[in-house]
Amino acid sequence: MVTLKIKNYFIVFFRIVFSFFSFSLPFIFTKGAYQNMISKGHYLWFCYFILLFLLTIYIVVKKNYYELIFSNIQNENLVYHNFLFIKKIIPLKNILGYKHGIDNDGNEFISLYNDKNKKIVTLKVNIYSNLPEFVEALHCKHIGYELTPFQYVIERVKKLFTNT
Repeated sequence: MVTLKIKNYFIVFFRIVFSFFSFSLPFIFTKGAYQNMISKGHYLWFCYFILLFLLTIYIVVKKNYYELIFSNIQNENLVYHNFLFIKKIIPLKNILGYKHGIDNDGNEFISLYNDKNKKIVTLKVNIYSNLPEFVEALHCKHIGYELTPFQYVIERVKKLFTNT
């Protein structure tokens, strides 16, 4: 049995607390802004900020859902807990492979994909200490490089100027 080991528990704890705190943003804003915005008729600005907070919640929770995992390999199955508590099991034969990448902060990561080419998890080198050994134990192949959304936009712009 190979277990993925967390390098720094403080980072994980901070990200979990930040995720749960983000759920309270619209409520805190609504309580504080009601007198100043709604009573003065600034409904559009009020809706704008509520939508901005909801988008922030979605981005933070989605990012932490794929990046904060407990994982181990048991009986030819990958057993992992997304967001540390949502348990999933996938047979190793159903893992298509992994993609390397570097995020916008310069941290390396590896994303695992299932046989339907859907991302399972993103494992960051700065969070996990035994990542290379864990990926080797999965016996999956390297299927390419993954770009962040910002890197993808840069590649598209670069391609636009090189093809003309």
